[in-house]
Amino acid sequence: MIATNGSAEGMEQLVNGEVEMSVLMRDVTDPEVEAAVQRDGLHAYPVVWDAVAAVVNRACPVEQISRDELARIYSGEISNWAELGWKDGGSLIALTSGPKNGMYAYVQQLLLGGGNYAATVYAPPAETDAIETVATRRNAIACVSRPLIEGDGRVRALAVSRATGLPYVSLSRESVLDRTYPLLRNIAIATPARPRPTASDFITFVSGVDGQRIVARHGYAPATVPIRIVRTAEEPE
Repeated sequence: MIATNGSAEGMEQLVNGEVEMSVLMRDVTDPEVEAAVQRDGLHAYPVVWDAVAAVVNRACPVEQISRDELARIYSGEISNWAELGWKDGGSLIALTSGPKNGMYAYVQQLLLGGGNYAATVYAPPAETDAIETVATRRNAIACVSRPLIEGDGRVRALAVSRATGLPYVSLSRESVLDRTYPLLRNIAIATPARPRPTASDFITFVSGVDGQRIVARHGYAPATVPIRIVRTAEEPE
């Protein structure tokens, strides 16, 4: 049986012995490690890299943002679009996902250094709720999983730089595959320290060449095998 839930709930079920493995879309937290050690321990096997998109409404004229600026948005230091170059943008609405989801912890770990979100940041239960808000509010911004915005013309992903003053990189299939896009997260499969054969076999397959080809075909960057991007003569640089 496959259950759909957030990273926090999945890890809780794994530690409690309710599931054989759990997909982890952010780093393991210290409390999770401590809880696992008290039982049978755990392993996290990195299998793919995926992108996190910083999305805005189509009416927003801002085209790019740095990770520093995103951090200041989520910490509450930046609260008006004028600070990002949109003079008439007004107050900024920042969104993340609910605390049980991996995106909530990812933003907290990468952008806030483990610190707290500002009290003004909205955290709806699901990332899709955040996308709906951005699609209907011209002054909203959210960090969401790349696959959730593919084909959604109501929102637009900003180009991102690793820090203020560094080059901006647009979110594209190539920038994910070659890992140059600055908002990447490692997706791992977590298991008990002594996983069952079914879990071990699945991880072996996903980590192998055939499994990594499948994840690359779906726009994820392989984490266990090297890749080489080859352009045809008709493809642009």
